[in-house]
Amino acid sequence: MAITLVGAAAVGVSTNTVLFTQGDAIAPINPELTTSSLADGNNVLVTDPAIVTQGEGQGPKTVKEFHREQPFSQFALTWNGERDIAAFVRGQRPDGTWTEWFDTEPLDYGSDNPNHKKGTDLIYIEPTTAVQVSISGVDLLDPDAANLDAVFIDGGTSDLPENGINLTADSDGMPRVISRAGWGADESLRCSAPEYENRTSAIVIHHTAGSNNYSQNESPGIMRGIYKYHAQTLGWCDIGYHALADKYGNLFEGRYGGLNKSIVGAHAGGFNSNTWAISMMGNYDVVQPPQAMIKSVGELAGWRAKVAGIDPKGYDTHYSEGSSYTFYPYGQAVRLPNIFAHRDVGNTSCPGQYGYAQMDNIRNIAKQKYDSIRSGSGAAAPAAPSAPSNPAPAPAATAGTNPIALLSQGSTPANTGSLVGLAVAAATALGLIGNLNNIGDVPVIGGLKLSQLQPIIGKIVELLGNNDVSRVWRDVNTFADAALGNARSPIAHYASATGTPIDYALFDNGIVISNPETGTNALWGTIGDLWAQQGFEAGPLGLPTSSVFEVDGLQRVNFQHGYITFNPTTSAVDIQVQ
Repeated sequence: MAITLVGAAAVGVSTNTVLFTQGDAIAPINPELTTSSLADGNNVLVTDPAIVTQGEGQGPKTVKEFHREQPFSQFALTWNGERDIAAFVRGQRPDGTWTEWFDTEPLDYGSDNPNHKKGTDLIYIEPTTAVQVSISGVDLLDPDAANLDAVFIDGGTSDLPENGINLTADSDGMPRVISRAGWGADESLRCSAPEYENRTSAIVIHHTAGSNNYSQNESPGIMRGIYKYHAQTLGWCDIGYHALADKYGNLFEGRYGGLNKSIVGAHAGGFNSNTWAISMMGNYDVVQPPQAMIKSVGELAGWRAKVAGIDPKGYDTHYSEGSSYTFYPYGQAVRLPNIFAHRDVGNTSCPGQYGYAQMDNIRNIAKQKYDSIRSGSGAAAPAAPSAPSNPAPAPAATAGTNPIALLSQGSTPANTGSLVGLAVAAATALGLIGNLNNIGDVPVIGGLKLSQLQPIIGKIVELLGNNDVSRVWRDVNTFADAALGNARSPIAHYASATGTPIDYALFDNGIVISNPETGTNALWGTIGDLWAQQGFEAGPLGLPTSSVFEVDGLQRVNFQHGYITFNPTTSAVDIQVQ
C-alpha cells in the first residue's frame, strides 16, 4: 500500500508546553493484522543446519509453517502467563527460497499478571506470504501449541515527509524527527491518554531485532506495525518506545504526548519509570549499526538529555521496580549511565552485541549535541568514533588473587569452580606452570587454551532454555558459522575475587560469559584463548564488554580495561590495556 502526503497545521510551543510534532502528514493508516493459533500451522521437517543445531540431538527438526493469502512483513508470537520460549522465524522469498532465521525474544516488559497477554518482539521479516517458526520450550505436536498465537502484520509502505518538527522553544537544536502524523499513526488505536512523570533521569537504547533488509519507504510501515502490536495486541495502549531510528538515520516520534515531556513508556521492565527510550530498527546482534543511525540516535539523545537536564556522559542511581523482566530485585539501588542499554537492566541481549559496542559513540555524540545546545549553537560538530562502552573500572585483583601468579605457581584459588580455578587445573595437568610470556606489556601463560579447561560436570539441558547465555550461543551458531560449536558444560555460576557475579558456559571452540554490568558475550578462537592466558576476568583486561566483532579486517573484543585484536590473515595479535 502506497501513501500520499498531505499538509498538516503547525502547533506553537513554549518551554512550558508539550512539544507536539509538526510538518508533513499522511492520512492515518490502520495496519492489516491477522492471527492464527500456533497449532493451526503445518508441521514441516527442516534440515537447515542453523535450526538442526538448536536443542537436543541432531537431524531434521519440526517447525510450524503458515501460508497467508495477503502479504505480511512483520511477525510475532503471543501467549498468556509465563513461558520460557526461544523462537526463530524465517520468511519465504518470491523465488521460493527462504530468508535467514531471525531470533525473536520475549518482550522484556509487561504485567506480571498471569492472565495478561505476553509476546515476543514484533520483528520485520520482509514482505512474504509464508513463514516458518521454530520454537524451543514448546512441543509443536502437543495440544499445548494451541495456547500460542501467531501474529501477522503488514504496515505497508509510504514516502517519507520532507519536513520534520519546526524548531521552536524546547525543540531548538533538535534533530529532524518524523512526527506520528508523518508516519501515519492512527490515533484511534490508542486506548488511553499519556501518563506523565515529574522528570526524565535516563535514556535507554534498544533495537527492534528482525531483518535489516528494509527500504526507507518501508520504515513508516514498520512503525505502524509496532504501534498496532504494542497498543492493541499486547494492550499497552500505545507504542512502547518514545522514539525510533531507522538504518538510514531517519528519526520517528514514538509514544504520544510530547517528545519534550516525561511520558511513562513501555520498554524496560523494572526500570520503566523516569526513563526515555530510543529503539534502533533492525537486529544489531548480527551487523554493525550504520553510522547514520548512530549519529541520529546520539543527537536525539543529546537533545533529550538537554531538555531533561542530565549529562549524557554522567551517572545516576536508579531503584529497581522489580518484576520478572529484570535481574535486579525490587528496591535495589543500581548506578547506571545516564544513557544506558536495555541489556544493562533487563533479561535480554538488546540492543545486540554490535549495538551495545556503540554505546560510548552514542554518548559522545549526545554530549557534543548537549554542549552545542547549551552554548546556543544548536548544531553539533561531528563526533569521532570511540571504543565501545566500558563500565566503571572494577577493583584491581589483590596479590593473593593475581591470576598470573596463581597460574605460574600452580596455586589453587579458593573458588575452584571459577574460570581461574579451571585454568590452574588445566595448566597443572598440561605442564604449563611457569610458562610465562608477554604480549606487549601484558603477561600471559603461553599455550593455555579455552578448549583445555575441564568443566564442572552437570546437565547441559539448561542451555536449551531462554536465558542470556543460551540466546548468545544460539545467535553465534546461527549467524557466525557455528563459531562456538557444541556445549561442553552447563551454565556455571560463581563470584569473582571482587564479588562480581559471573555466569559462564564452555563450548567446543570458546566461551559465553555473562555479568550484570557487562552483559552476555561470546569469545572464541585466538582472542578467547588470549583472554584465558591473561587471567580471565581477574586479569588486567577484566570482563568482556562485547563479543567478537570485525573492524578494518581485524577481529576484536572490547573489555572493561582494554581490547584484544586478531588479524586472521597474518595471525598477528595485540593486547591493549587502558
